Amino acid sequence: MKGLHIHGVSHAYGNNKVLNNVSLTIPTGELVCLLGPSGCGKSTLLRLAAGLETLQCGTIVIDDQTVATKESSLAPEHRHIGLMFQDYALFPHLDIVANVCFGLIGMARDKARARALEMLDQVGMADYAKVYPHTLSGGQQQRIALARALAPEPKLLLLDEPFSGLDTNMRQMIREDTLNVLKQNGVATLMVTHDPEEAMFMADRIKILGRHGRVRQSGSPHDIYYKPNDEFVAGLFGLMNRLGGVVRDGAVETPLGRVGAGGIADGTAVQVLIRPEGIVLSGGNTGSNPGIPVSVSSTHLLGHSSIVSVSPDGNSGDEYFARVHREFSPELEDTIFASIEASDTFVFPLKEDTASAAPIGMAAE
Repeated sequence: MKGLHIHGVSHAYGNNKVLNNVSLTIPTGELVCLLGPSGCGKSTLLRLAAGLETLQCGTIVIDDQTVATKESSLAPEHRHIGLMFQDYALFPHLDIVANVCFGLIGMARDKARARALEMLDQVGMADYAKVYPHTLSGGQQQRIALARALAPEPKLLLLDEPFSGLDTNMRQMIREDTLNVLKQNGVATLMVTHDPEEAMFMADRIKILGRHGRVRQSGSPHDIYYKPNDEFVAGLFGLMNRLGGVVRDGAVETPLGRVGAGGIADGTAVQVLIRPEGIVLSGGNTGSNPGIPVSVSSTHLLGHSSIVSVSPDGNSGDEYFARVHREFSPELEDTIFASIEASDTFVFPLKEDTASAAPIGMAAE
């Protein structure tokens, strides 16, 4: 099968093991995101695929060609890859069309220029062919870097944090444009990011790396988000409420209500994780079983939503965060109730090495 095939790759810098038996397949036309915290080995795996690091263990195959083993390694320029760095690495002394032509080695000058202009048109930058990189915005430079990476028609495209230097509004627009260009070109793409939202938006599949480069989970964005394997994966996606408990009769009693244990055996100590959007707040006149009465201690408007801090009535020591998709005005209600949304609630057996008292929103590995 054409695309990238990584088998059993491990890597260490001295005594620091950064990758641990990682395997990965990306068929042609698919985009896979490596997601995880800083230091988990994401960029190292990308550099190994590019040939910028010497492989210590495992094999790397691009299409049907083995490009790296412990014993041998094909030089980066012979791997037919496109590589886009975090800082774009445009040449300041070359105009834009010359930057895009740079990787078209061996192609006749006229054909190289025509190909470069074709790619500039594809990324919406054809009108800037004769200008220099320093005159462009960050978003425009990102488009040029993408055009340059795709111009040689690579078998594999490698993207290292390609949107990290852009402001929020620009990032949203540029990543959508980039995704459209990648799908149009149909190239196998490996992208490194530490931004879960970015991975969810861009990826066909996500591979989660944890500490020491161990693969924690691999799957579609939907499965990663709604069916996390453990508390580490669930905790990657932002603020998280953490509650302890013990399974009784197939469920866990929490201060916010009863939660199904998902088949975990009775008597097991567990950790219950609830996303802020999984705590649903309502007024007293919304139904016969509105949930647990709570007191509101603070509310913070974030624009498209509000984060609300609540405590079950009579238990002010426990505080939980709820997300409300509007501005929240508790003073307009006589009583506020909280209930739990099952799709945003996860129950995992409590491990001895898990920091059960970890602060809300922090993921213990």
